[in-house]
Amino acid sequence: MLRIFGNERGFSLSGGMLAAAGVGAILAGSFVYSQGLIRVSVSEKNPGGDHFRIAVPGVVVPVAMAFLPAREIGKHMPAEAIQHLPMIEAALDHLRTLPDCTLVQVDGPDEHVRVRVRDGQMLVDVNDSGDEVHVTLPMGSLRSVMSKLESAAQYAGAQGNAGESCPWSHDGHHGDHPHGSEEID
Repeated sequence: MLRIFGNERGFSLSGGMLAAAGVGAILAGSFVYSQGLIRVSVSEKNPGGDHFRIAVPGVVVPVAMAFLPAREIGKHMPAEAIQHLPMIEAALDHLRTLPDCTLVQVDGPDEHVRVRVRDGQMLVDVNDSGDEVHVTLPMGSLRSVMSKLESAAQYAGAQGNAGESCPWSHDGHHGDHPHGSEEID
């Protein structure tokens, strides 16, 4: 019979733990890699202008979204945002199926804007007379945000309070006369 622990033919306890840790690190690393990187680069073109660059693993987004309570987001979601979520979801789902392509390209005398999909990422490049901005967003990160917004919208719909406590809500401006009288046609 093969003895697992403590002999030359088997694994030692420390060797087994080291192998398990190695497999865990490889799995975690492959998950982080699969989520891509979120990159933001901003450069001011004026003399002495600032240059800002940051790259964070895309896995940060689903982890951060897990800590945001959907009920709190739902309390502050404007009704207009909730109404447009299905359209945004459909657009995101379609973007994930597209081959590499340019979605928007604007070339003006003083500005160039390009939004494209490449390798499962959304890339936004803006270059104008004052700044140069590059943003890379993995589609998986965008999907995580969308998922949390959908949960928040369900909570807001169930509670019936979408936009009630939201300072940017326009609920009092649609069809209500400021003096409480009837609407004027």
